[in-house]
Amino acid sequence: MKAKEGLPVDLRGVAEWVVVTTVCALLAACVAFFGWLWRLDQAVYDVSVASLSEQVDTQVVIVAIDHKSLGRLGRWPWPRARHAELIDRLREAGAGPVAFDILFSEGREDGNGDALLAEAIRRHGRIVLPWAGNTSIGAAYEPGGEPRFVREAAAVGHAHVEFDLDGIVRSVFLWESNGRELLPQLALALLSLVEPESAARYAPDAVEADEAVHWLRIPFGAPPGAHRRVSFVDVLDGKAGRDILRGKVILVGAVAEGMGDVVPTPTTAFTRPMPGVEVNANIFSALRGQRTIDIVRPAMAALLSALAVVALMFAMVRLSPRETLLVAFAISGAVLLAPFFLLANGQLWLPPAGALVGCMAAYPLWSWRRLEATQRYLDEELDALMREAGRWQPVSGDGDRVADRTGDPVYRRLATLRETASRQRQLRHFMLDTLEGLPTGVVVIGPDGELQLHNRRASGLLGLEEQAGLLPALRAIQWPADVRLERGLPVADEAPISVEVQGAAGQTLHVTIAALHDRRSRMHGVVLSLDDITPVKQEQARRESAMQYLSHDLRSPLSSIVTMVEAFEDDPAHAHGVPPEALQRVSLYARSALELTENLFRLVRAEGVDVRRFVMYDLIQIADDAVEEAWALSRSKGVHISRDGLPDEEYPVLCEPGLLKRAVLNLLTNAVKYSPEGSEVRLRIEREPRGWRLEVHDEGDGIGPEDLRLLFQRFGRLEKTTGRRVAGLGLGLMIVKTVVERHGGNVEVVSEPGLGSIFSIRLPFARQ
Repeated sequence: MKAKEGLPVDLRGVAEWVVVTTVCALLAACVAFFGWLWRLDQAVYDVSVASLSEQVDTQVVIVAIDHKSLGRLGRWPWPRARHAELIDRLREAGAGPVAFDILFSEGREDGNGDALLAEAIRRHGRIVLPWAGNTSIGAAYEPGGEPRFVREAAAVGHAHVEFDLDGIVRSVFLWESNGRELLPQLALALLSLVEPESAARYAPDAVEADEAVHWLRIPFGAPPGAHRRVSFVDVLDGKAGRDILRGKVILVGAVAEGMGDVVPTPTTAFTRPMPGVEVNANIFSALRGQRTIDIVRPAMAALLSALAVVALMFAMVRLSPRETLLVAFAISGAVLLAPFFLLANGQLWLPPAGALVGCMAAYPLWSWRRLEATQRYLDEELDALMREAGRWQPVSGDGDRVADRTGDPVYRRLATLRETASRQRQLRHFMLDTLEGLPTGVVVIGPDGELQLHNRRASGLLGLEEQAGLLPALRAIQWPADVRLERGLPVADEAPISVEVQGAAGQTLHVTIAALHDRRSRMHGVVLSLDDITPVKQEQARRESAMQYLSHDLRSPLSSIVTMVEAFEDDPAHAHGVPPEALQRVSLYARSALELTENLFRLVRAEGVDVRRFVMYDLIQIADDAVEEAWALSRSKGVHISRDGLPDEEYPVLCEPGLLKRAVLNLLTNAVKYSPEGSEVRLRIEREPRGWRLEVHDEGDGIGPEDLRLLFQRFGRLEKTTGRRVAGLGLGLMIVKTVVERHGGNVEVVSEPGLGSIFSIRLPFARQ
């Protein structure tokens, strides 16, 4: 995927995530802080409150002004003497404090109604009356004009409730000012008579004129009708048993339909309003049981809403689309369930609209960004695949025109994808056909030891007809000691290695083991190439046998000639007049031919050495043996050979000791031959990261750059450069090169005219 506006792909994705997260988190915070979606919050609140388990105070009894009472006592309002009679009946029944949710708003009655009511209130001593406020319907309660029965009441409280903008009653002010003092809410005034200690918890902290303080959200404990009701006339007639009223807290109010004292609440809404007296019963029960509902502060609600959005965004950037969808549902469900849980267990209300809207905006917005990024990436990858596949099959103009005529971008991409997939299949078939056509067997093994790819040639070389037995056949091979195995299968190192193994049919297989790397150079498999070299090995054996016969047939007469010449030199009388110079020349030619024969035999032996017969040997011991054999030559030449700090510890190598000693000896003898008299040849062995390094330093004339190319070639000699005539046929370094390479190493030379030469042999560590 390409970056826009100069940003790398990763940074661009991070920047987009930050922007989307910030926007959605701010949206959630603003909705929660400013209450833009208060209707949604209130709807969730109403459902939560209605779902709570019923909590009804059994000590509260409602004396109901119902249809039965209206039918018996006549239309409302009733004479105040009726209410006085009710108070007396309640007192006689042993009832507790009584709160009237009735506004005695009509003027003074003729007769002694006010006096009777006042006397009854005085006798009872625990009556709470409502305050109607400074309205025309409450003229009897105007300051300074309260009737006598109001002055006899134990407490006066306001009976106002707060309607929200949607017309539902959810809250109430515990204290309101009447212009002179703060009046408690009717239920709180009643509580001050029942449990003064509990009522003291709701006392105002500060008092200011015309200010309502201590706002309370009502925790409705039950729907309408949950509190126990007793008809007004049943109390007057004594039909309400003493066990029902004795010690109970009494609230008197209208419940009959048409009297207007009903309000919609979260547990009822508009379908079944709750009488005002029952609202006060709920307020009393909540205050008495300390079940007041606290609301999370707007700042905290905004923070929590933003955190919910951030959590969802973190999940979406780390999880798969399916997991993201599940997390989005889970967080949204938690946002909706958290207010209910807090309300049910902690009497705490957390508005969910902010978090819900933020999450609802974050999921589709970030999903759209994901989809756009995926679409862009797919377009670019499809273009790259089309270009790559086009190298194997020309692009079809008709296919392009069909894709271009399609109006829907999705169908255009599908057409391109279909064309690309077809070309990729053709490319794969081409590669598989090429693999099958290779004359060499190929096997690809995965990192877990599973067979990933092979051709028929590999199965044939392993004596198989089916794929199933290929891995067991590879495990059955007797692999050399220098091949590392896991699960019985060869494992490649960084550098490829080649080994010879015995096949199932007795043939000799040349196997190359190489690591399989991806485009990032990460190794994730092994590639084995197998080739049958049985004819080559047979030809090599015939060649070696012929060379052995030839060497034996040549060495025998040449050795005889050398012996005869030495006998003539010891006893000139047997020379029969042959000049000494002629004998010396014959001896020189015979020795040269004998050395040539020996070197050719060594070269053939080095080329045909079997790596499977290598043994573990100490490289220090090989170097010491070579120095001992070169001692006679170095003494005759006046050259000193020094062992430059060879350690006492062992340097193990896997080798054929005789051939490796010959290679070191050839380097030493060459150094002695080309070094001036009185000079020094130094032999040194060092440890390197991947093996051993053996160096031979001489103080000879050195080798010029133009002659370095002649080294390690058959019959390569450097008399033209050195100017020194040295006996030899130029096979020594060729033998060195052949021996070292058959041991998995290499030979290097560093030389400058006049500064001597350094010949280096590098050998790998021996594998146990």
